[in-house]
Amino acid sequence: MIKRKIAKFVAEYKNMTPTGKGMAILCIILIIGILIRWEATIEGIKRGFGFFGGN
Repeated sequence: MIKRKIAKFVAEYKNMTPTGKGMAILCIILIIGILIRWEATIEGIKRGFGFFGGN
């Protein structure tokens, strides 16, 4: 299943414009960064809601 999705992404990637290719790579990098720093991301979200909630 994962191999099919990767193969499909590669096939679609080859047909993208240079801008689309850059956006696809940037999205992948950002998702990986969020996953690596998951705890810090969640803490930042909690602080943001606390700030706007008056806490």
